[in-house]
Amino acid sequence: MKRALGFLIIIIFIFPALAAAEEMRPFGPLALSCCERERGGVGEGFDKGAYIASMEKTKILRIAMVDCVAMALKNNSEILIRSIAPKIEDANVKTASGKFDPSFSFDFEMEDNTDNSDRPLFGPNPTKVRTSVINFGYDQALISGTKIALDFNTTRTRSNYDPFFQAINPTFDSFAAVTVTQPLMRGGGIVVTQADFLIAKNNKLKSIQEFKKDVMKTLTDVKKAYYDFQYSRAQYQTAVVSLKRVEDLYNINKEKYAKGIASNVDLLQSEAEVARFEKAVAGAEGVMKLAEDNLKFITNLVNDVELWSANIEPLDALAYEKKELDSIDSLDKAFSHRPDYEAAKIDLKNKDITVIYNKNGMLPIVDLVGSWGYNGLAKNFEKDMGILGSGMYNDWKVGVSVTVPLGNDDAKGKYQKSKLEKQQALLAFKRMEQKIILEVRSAVREVDIRYRMLEASIKNRDAEQKNYEAQEARFRAGLVSTHDIIDYQEKLARAEVSYAEAVIEYNKAIAELALAEGMTLIYDNIKIE
Repeated sequence: MKRALGFLIIIIFIFPALAAAEEMRPFGPLALSCCERERGGVGEGFDKGAYIASMEKTKILRIAMVDCVAMALKNNSEILIRSIAPKIEDANVKTASGKFDPSFSFDFEMEDNTDNSDRPLFGPNPTKVRTSVINFGYDQALISGTKIALDFNTTRTRSNYDPFFQAINPTFDSFAAVTVTQPLMRGGGIVVTQADFLIAKNNKLKSIQEFKKDVMKTLTDVKKAYYDFQYSRAQYQTAVVSLKRVEDLYNINKEKYAKGIASNVDLLQSEAEVARFEKAVAGAEGVMKLAEDNLKFITNLVNDVELWSANIEPLDALAYEKKELDSIDSLDKAFSHRPDYEAAKIDLKNKDITVIYNKNGMLPIVDLVGSWGYNGLAKNFEKDMGILGSGMYNDWKVGVSVTVPLGNDDAKGKYQKSKLEKQQALLAFKRMEQKIILEVRSAVREVDIRYRMLEASIKNRDAEQKNYEAQEARFRAGLVSTHDIIDYQEKLARAEVSYAEAVIEYNKAIAELALAEGMTLIYDNIKIE
């Protein structure tokens, strides 16, 4: 078909790229971009000497829970890795939208032919014909499935024919036309034509929800790591205090033994307890350092050459706040804010789009085609364009193109598969709803149980503290044996450690409840932009 266009229309679509470089704010709401910029790792320019030199310096790093959360948001490797996924899905959106990008084409050809004349008696032999062709084209696909083609073609022909036989030499033959193709069955409809684009957009939203889920899980792990460090530190401090108590007991027995009012057995027993608690202090210190390293790892402090070997001191006291519980309210929050639930709903939308697309693929191809154009014909280009613009000569075409597949098992199979996958996704969605209900109920119940255990541990600690103080006074008066006072000391130490554990477990249960509700980011005043 000849290509032509009376005037050239160029439509330029500009899609601005949105790339926000996010900066963490130390105070107020924390902002985290799901398209966080890339960062280098320890392996890039790893300075072994600097790390060794840092170990030789004694540093103390005093940090609170909020500091650990901020460092994790900014530096945690898992968050940084997961933050790339939305960027990949954004690229897929651009790729899918590319099918609607317009295209402009340009062709130029020149041909020179020499051949025997078919009329040797009336013209030159051989004949020489030179043809020059210029084509411009503009094509655009619309979301309705409509395809529009604007074409312009001009051809210049010159030959050595006698002007008597070829009145116009050279000749210009131009043609401009617009052609519209509209699918009426297969390939028609906004959802069908945009299926890849809509699914790509949904996948981007889904990846953001999955990113939020990973961020929430990581922040919960950060809090638990901080709480574990607090607990291990409390154990260590309790062991140190207990060691001081048995040392005091040993000194008392030593004085009594020197005065002849205490037996050698009491002195040896208290001396053995000193050694036992020195061992307990060393063990508690090892557990505390391991918890400290875990906290450094999850906050990525291990990647900081200046702070990786610092001794951490938590600024937050070992404390708790009672949380009011409401199972129905927690369930409402979960079904409104849990990112995995939102991602599952987005996935169902994609299943619906796939079903619609594959159902359309079983239809016959019925395309309505129409074109309208103008011709120009003259000896020079200016006159040729004048005739073309006057609309003196026009061409048009209208018709229907029909293609009916025979059998079409491929399309039927895809449609059947997509329906089954949707049914499967619906069942999984219902299962997820049941799982969320159980997780929230379990989390609420855990908080309640942990609080009751905490209250009991407070009573036990206070009672053991009072009992020890009374028994210590009796010991100094010689009314309690060394063996018994050591037993009271151990009971008090266990009660103090049990209290610390109860506080930590209660706080961890609250963090897990926030995760089950999908409220971690909201409670922590963190926004993902």
